[in-house]
Amino acid sequence: MRRARTAAVILAVATTTAAPVATPPFTGRYVPDRTGHPCALRAVPGVTMSEGFPPDHSVYARATGRVRALVLFVDFPDAQAPSSAQHRYREFFPAATRWFDTSSYGKLDYQPHPVMKYFRMPRSFSAYGVERGYGWPVHERMMQDLLTVADPEIDFSRYDLVNVLVTPNAGPPAQRSVLSVTWTGATAAVSDEGARLDKVSVLYSHDAAGHRVLNHENAHIFGLPDLYAERDFRRTDQWAGQWDMMSLDWGLHGDFLAWHKWKLGWIDDRQVDCVYRRGTTEHTVTPVELPGGTKLVVIPVHDSGAFALEVRSRHGNDRAGCREGVLLYWVRTDVPSGQGPVRVLDANPDTEACSDSSVGFNSRNDAPFGVGQEYRHEPTRTLVKVVSRDRQGRYTVRVTKG
Repeated sequence: MRRARTAAVILAVATTTAAPVATPPFTGRYVPDRTGHPCALRAVPGVTMSEGFPPDHSVYARATGRVRALVLFVDFPDAQAPSSAQHRYREFFPAATRWFDTSSYGKLDYQPHPVMKYFRMPRSFSAYGVERGYGWPVHERMMQDLLTVADPEIDFSRYDLVNVLVTPNAGPPAQRSVLSVTWTGATAAVSDEGARLDKVSVLYSHDAAGHRVLNHENAHIFGLPDLYAERDFRRTDQWAGQWDMMSLDWGLHGDFLAWHKWKLGWIDDRQVDCVYRRGTTEHTVTPVELPGGTKLVVIPVHDSGAFALEVRSRHGNDRAGCREGVLLYWVRTDVPSGQGPVRVLDANPDTEACSDSSVGFNSRNDAPFGVGQEYRHEPTRTLVKVVSRDRQGRYTVRVTKG
């Protein structure tokens, strides 16, 4: 994660590993927000892509209703496109659109609008200085040059966001260095119509994630943080494993966590059970991949931290999933993108599963809790026990809050 002026640049890494994840320290106490859902933890000012509510739509695009995505193709004098724009387009679409439709239960109408030609940039690729984690000056120069060649043909004001698909022979293969990046929140250039280029994803190479790297990058434009460990590539999955697109975007479990679907407006408040009072309650939770039913149980601990649980199954975007069951994780709204705002609690920390799935990043594949398993957290006197599973795949979970 880097900051440039008011922009957040998010680097798309795809990976995973893990040792048991300890929950962070617990300080303070929880006071429910009386103006909204009592478990919608507030976003923390100054925290990059805070996991809290509400999303800041002055910075991030809305993720419900119609979203018009301009899709442009660029190449360079020293890296000319080896194939057609149509060929590059088919790497991402219509698969990326279908992924959003499935994950959002049809609430996001994502509409790509491609301009089916390569725009030749005025400088060589090498002249821009593009490398992993490149900074704002490079992005700003590229966007200004992009407008020089594309603005005469395009009305940028008609679109909500921009995807720039770079010819895949520009730069190293994704297996060597992941260059794909998203900038949101600051204006790199302004079009002739006065449209600000402030929500832009730039996709390089042929990524191992396929079309899902675009879903990952655009999710940053919607306000979701990175869940991988950006400073520890060898253990980059140590916090969230393969359980969210924002962690390992080429993993087996490709859907978003229920917390993220709630933030994006795909799950409504009525589908979220809030346990903030002492006592014991039972909750019947429907798999996150299927529409309808209760999707999320939140157990707040303090104003910027909560336990959350959901059910994961082999349906929809998770149809290739490794394990099913109750996924329990810790959410922090005061931890920035790339530094562990979500930490999955592993029901089976001494084992891994589906070891052929992701080149060794598999230790959290068997993280879900099954019937009869429980999680106890003594500092907060919290107990979560999986009671049963019915024929529809719904789990009943008992929560005791001390």
